[in-house]
Amino acid sequence: MTTTPFRDTATTIAERMDYVAMQVGCDKARSHTWWRNVVEHGPWKGQQGRTAPPTPDEWAGIAKLFGTTEDQVCAMIAADWFGVQPGDAVSARVLQLAPLLDGLTDTEAEAVGVVIRSMRSPVVPSPPRRVVRLPKKPD
Repeated sequence: MTTTPFRDTATTIAERMDYVAMQVGCDKARSHTWWRNVVEHGPWKGQQGRTAPPTPDEWAGIAKLFGTTEDQVCAMIAADWFGVQPGDAVSARVLQLAPLLDGLTDTEAEAVGVVIRSMRSPVVPSPPRRVVRLPKKPD
């Protein structure tokens, strides 16, 4: 498991949007400079001082940007800034996807499971087929 799920998620988002867009995407809970510091320097190590953790009032906006819940954002903050890992070791990806998966119906979750397992299962190649031509029957 990664020890910096918050930073990892922010870095992934920064690959597809700039820091100003991230500021807007989190309803301005944090500034574009703060996002740059988190992505480029990590927790507690800003370019000009420390990068402090988000406050509980800011979690909703960050959850919106991350596409997850406030509880998941809280867990990510605990891991990045304070070294507190969830009881079960899970990745940043799992933390982000968990609330989406929990929102699925049983049938939808089963279908997602089938898709994921099919992507991870090794593909066993079929043996090459040999075409045998039978002689024509005499008339």
